[in-house]
Amino acid sequence: MAVPSVALAQQSGPYVGFGLGGNYLEDSDISGSGVNTDAEFEWGPMGAASLGYNFGGPRLELEFSYRVNDVDQLGGGAGSGEGRAAALMLNALYDFNMGGFKPYLGVGIGGASVKYDGVGPIAGSAINDSDIVLAYQGIAGVGYALTPQLDLFADYRYFATQDPEFSGPTGSVDGEYTAHTVMVGLRYTFGAPPKPAPAPVAAPAPQPAPAPAAAPAPPPVPRNYLVFFDFDRSDLTGDARQIVKLAADNAKKGGISRLQLVGHADRSGPTAYNQRLSMRRAETVRGALVQEGLTQGQIGVEARGETDPLVPTADGVREPQNRRVEIILQ
Repeated sequence: MAVPSVALAQQSGPYVGFGLGGNYLEDSDISGSGVNTDAEFEWGPMGAASLGYNFGGPRLELEFSYRVNDVDQLGGGAGSGEGRAAALMLNALYDFNMGGFKPYLGVGIGGASVKYDGVGPIAGSAINDSDIVLAYQGIAGVGYALTPQLDLFADYRYFATQDPEFSGPTGSVDGEYTAHTVMVGLRYTFGAPPKPAPAPVAAPAPQPAPAPAAAPAPPPVPRNYLVFFDFDRSDLTGDARQIVKLAADNAKKGGISRLQLVGHADRSGPTAYNQRLSMRRAETVRGALVQEGLTQGQIGVEARGETDPLVPTADGVREPQNRRVEIILQ
């Protein structure tokens, strides 16, 4: 049966689109603050919704997409956690009209919230942090006109971002996000012209404008921070001051009213001495938080000495990761 000619014409007007597919996330190098490893990910799901305008060939659209991939391996060994990306993109595309089939090409630019959710083990802990970075993509696909207004489409997308920066167990680390996505979906164009008729007919009532796509919610602030100290010292290093400042800024930004500091020591000295040293370290961090604009009344302090190591060791071992103060945003 022949396809009616109206179904082959390029329709112009506003449209909405929805799609689902699979996302392959390339291996990510994770480096910085003494960390140098790489994460491998499994295939994961993705979804996208778009709102745009078709000019009869060229198209311009605003797109929200979400991608999730589980960690497969970390540093060549077992790993856990997820890599996620929520993106808001402005895409420019062009449809090549070939009857019922419409191949198309496009590019997009925008922003993405890239999150590492429980990615570890890294330095005996895991990364739980996100970063908003510049994102860009290339698009190639084909659509098929099911009706004059409804298209079925399938496409491939190369999606990448600037390197996100995360707060890791030992300090700031850089990651990577480059993905390859395949997706199928439906696109509906509003306001298609009516079929020709021998007698004039009343124009249809205008369609209400579709609601704009909701912007992604801002990511929650991290709740846990680790401040490390040199051997037998209770003063802050440069890296430690940056972590204290980050914790204070996030506490103020997130409206946090209570912080708890827990001081620790390694097992290289007498138990009583290490107990006092861990308390001095906690008091140092509290003083630095007060300098960053918090009040002493907001900050609780406790010391555990050598009783709660991050890395278990024998007595007398100097372990850098056990010389620390935990900052907990409650």
